[in-house]
Amino acid sequence: MSIGDMFKINAVTLAMLILINLGLFTLGNTPWMVLGLLCLAGALFLAYRQGMAFGHEAASLRKTVDRAMDPQSPTHGQLDEKLIKRAWSVSLGLRGVMACALVPYLVGAAYIISSLLKAENVEMPLRLASWLLASPYWPVVLPWYSTFDRLTGVVAAVLMISPFVLPLSLFAGYMQGPKLWEKSEKAMAEGKRRAKAKSRVARKKPVPRSQRPEI
Repeated sequence: MSIGDMFKINAVTLAMLILINLGLFTLGNTPWMVLGLLCLAGALFLAYRQGMAFGHEAASLRKTVDRAMDPQSPTHGQLDEKLIKRAWSVSLGLRGVMACALVPYLVGAAYIISSLLKAENVEMPLRLASWLLASPYWPVVLPWYSTFDRLTGVVAAVLMISPFVLPLSLFAGYMQGPKLWEKSEKAMAEGKRRAKAKSRVARKKPVPRSQRPEI
């Protein structure tokens, strides 16, 4: 997984959630809250699963890179730099989180600053943009807040925290990569041992002789 891969999957998921919540918003607060929370939970689960797939692939690549780093390895110094950068690492995942959260975080921060400074020329466009980017997360606070037309502590918290929720779900799945890789390697090794054991049993099994008809 590269940072670009993480950014793309996060952007597509966020765009889908925004479109869904725009439709749910027209149904009223209660349907929006219930269905919005279900959609958000489903999106977070899918992001986690996608992160697991990315992490498993990246962990496999990490093992290849580690072997290639050994001076005694036949592939030493032959791996492409782009391939090495895609190998699993915590720092790569964290940089992906920051890249995914950057745009909505900056938009939310700009709206908060413009609202505090009473910059009326830019406050309304920034409020709309930040509201749209955070729309998948408004159902979380709907039981306490029914409107978000002014800046409050809760609104500011949603704007500052929500950009990280979806990327962190992807990152949580990505962190499972080494464990998943070891599990799959262990399963493959056990499968090979079973196959060898079955082949040995098959070779040792006596072949019955055919009976000749009596004359």
